[in-house]
Amino acid sequence: MNRASGYGRAPCLHSEDRAITRRRTRRWLIAAPITLLLLAVVAAGAVWGAFQASRPQVDGTLTLPGLQGPATVVRDRWGIPTITAGTTADAYFLLGFVHAQDRFLQMETMRRLGAGRLAEVLGERALPTDRWARTLGLYRLATSTLAALDAETLAALDAYAAGVNAWLADDGQWLPPALLALGVTPEPWRLADSLVWQRLMALRLAGNWPDEILRLRLLDAGLPAERVAALWPEGPPGAPVSLPAAVREAALPPPPPAEFTPTTASNAWVLAPERTSTGGAILANDPHLGFEAPILWYLATVQTPEWELSGATVPGVPFHLIGRNASLGWGITTTHADTMDLVAETLADGADSDYLTPDGPRPFRSRDDVIAVRGGDSVTLTVRETRHGPVVSDLAAFAGAPAGPRQVTALAATALRPEDRTAAGLYHLNHARDAAAARQALRLFEAPVQNMVYADADGRIGMVTAGLIPLRSRGDGTLPVAGADLETLWHGFIPFEALPQSESPPGGVLMNANNRVVDDSYPHLIAATWPAPWRAMRAESLLAAHDRHDIAGSIAMQVDTRSEMALALLPLLLATVEPTPATAEARRLLAAWDYRETADRPEPLLFATWMAHIEQALFAEALGDLFPLWRGERDRVLLAALQGDGEWCRAGCGAPLAAALEAAVADLTARHGSRMADWRWGEAHRAELVNRLYGSLPVVGALAHRRPPMDGGAHTLLRAGWRGGGSGAQPFEAVHGAGLRAVLDLAAPDNSRFIIATGQSENPLSPHYDDQMPLWLKGELLDLDGEPVSVLRFNHDR
Repeated sequence: MNRASGYGRAPCLHSEDRAITRRRTRRWLIAAPITLLLLAVVAAGAVWGAFQASRPQVDGTLTLPGLQGPATVVRDRWGIPTITAGTTADAYFLLGFVHAQDRFLQMETMRRLGAGRLAEVLGERALPTDRWARTLGLYRLATSTLAALDAETLAALDAYAAGVNAWLADDGQWLPPALLALGVTPEPWRLADSLVWQRLMALRLAGNWPDEILRLRLLDAGLPAERVAALWPEGPPGAPVSLPAAVREAALPPPPPAEFTPTTASNAWVLAPERTSTGGAILANDPHLGFEAPILWYLATVQTPEWELSGATVPGVPFHLIGRNASLGWGITTTHADTMDLVAETLADGADSDYLTPDGPRPFRSRDDVIAVRGGDSVTLTVRETRHGPVVSDLAAFAGAPAGPRQVTALAATALRPEDRTAAGLYHLNHARDAAAARQALRLFEAPVQNMVYADADGRIGMVTAGLIPLRSRGDGTLPVAGADLETLWHGFIPFEALPQSESPPGGVLMNANNRVVDDSYPHLIAATWPAPWRAMRAESLLAAHDRHDIAGSIAMQVDTRSEMALALLPLLLATVEPTPATAEARRLLAAWDYRETADRPEPLLFATWMAHIEQALFAEALGDLFPLWRGERDRVLLAALQGDGEWCRAGCGAPLAAALEAAVADLTARHGSRMADWRWGEAHRAELVNRLYGSLPVVGALAHRRPPMDGGAHTLLRAGWRGGGSGAQPFEAVHGAGLRAVLDLAAPDNSRFIIATGQSENPLSPHYDDQMPLWLKGELLDLDGEPVSVLRFNHDR
């Protein structure tokens, strides 16, 4: 073969050529990683620079168009602002400006969530959430609310929006890096942007309707009515009745996205002066919502020559949700009133255009919404509405569920009323000077229904269940109702005077921890089911232990970790289960436990894991595929079974409970090792303070999340609940609890204390991103009159 021809074997390289090739290869092997490293450093530097540049200006002087006069924003070492302005309009203007400085990404996300416009920036993965928001029409309803508000409330909303827009228009301000990365140019802030949050919260804080669907599906699956009733022992006496075919055959909605899923709990108590050592009333409140970073709440003091407000705000909203003025303090807990009903509507002759009413067929109201999708084609959503509300079962088609043959399901909800005055109620509560004015403001509350506690400087204390609670024409809210022959679903609302309320009771104490607010003699239906009373029982015990209480005592109560649920259940469980060698050590630990759920102990982990396995052992087989939708915090079902309810322990509970304990021990041994004394509740029970946007990014995500070990549990005053009934890879990660704690001193209002779970800033590189978290974990609170660290002066544009 002619080797010079280029065929066959390649010609040999000379030794000099080989040396050159080796040198070039070595250079490339050295240069490539260095180049990649330099690119990574440049990229990291750019990211770091963007986060640093987006931190707010807190010193110096700014001139802002729209201000009526000079003003200042003084921040303390925690970044908590005190806004001082000459007029009410300027005060609300600067609150909007300051909210935007520290939390505009949170505000932008909130308004897009309510408007169903997340897919515009996040793409197809946000479509399910957008479809729900558009079907419910939340932003349209927020816009319609404006017509129901008085001039003072509208003026506050308008001034606040002007402040947000002044920040957006300021060339010296950088947008949050997430918006820069997504290429989002924010639209001007509108008044409805501040009102849509209330609609979102009204859905989250009043949501028993998923249980309506679950009961119906359990009955359809063939579970006997008596056993279905036993799954909700806190419900009305008697078993569910047979359902009309129009309900049994109705198409049902898919589960709502997490953003609309109920997560409701809170603690509040108020003590009259005769029960305190301060000389005035004390009001304590810690609302429990989903954990996130940053937390929902933002602390601020706002003052003018005429008034002062101090406490907890929500960025995007100009009102103080929890806090005080110079002579009044207020707080909230969720009532768990049933303000939503599912209605099965029958199609007229199988047509999609009409549905049946007692007066004959009626056409659906219909509208088309176009949802823009980042990186994809726009989606047109056709929304149908009946006289009762939007047809939520139409959403099932997007989840792959078949349509019902003749029935669809509409959602009736007080949260979906077009004109709602709750925002005006908040404004006037913020500016109320005494208990009488507070009660007048509470008349304006509509949705959500809340237990509002208040106290004034003269020592009057009170609690009102404020909001619209339906008077039903049919049913008790535990199951969907048929709409075809229903003249009126709701024939009005409980009058304000008939709502549960109390002012300055003889004992000098008012308290609510989401427990039932009325007894059996109350003539109206507020809800058929109520949350467990365990936290309320513990609070009552602690409040009764002393004749007089101080601020420190209320702060300590808010982080109390003793579980009344464990106290009620554990002795019964141990007495029911026979000892075995595999569980002897576990039984010894649990028998000696003091029922305090602290992060440094093994017993809370052992007990919670046993409870999760008990639910699996007793209920999973009977409930089948529906078990995951039911499980979680079902302690009262087990308590009823152990106390003699035979529905779930017909063959005795001993054997399944013993097997569950053995399974729990084996589970924990696999996860945490064989030495039980070394197990720690805090290793499994971490606060899931995650950043929903930055957390999904490489490198930045690790900086944005916070998962500290946490005391407390699902039923302690220090609430730290988990999802899924203790199942999954991280079964007890705390996702729900008190992101805010407040204790108000009406004898010396400036002595009132607050804390939030993270910090004032949404910027992970800011020192105020999580600087309050260590104090929050230790149960410490701050006053809002801290030493000034920075002063930003504002001039008005002449």
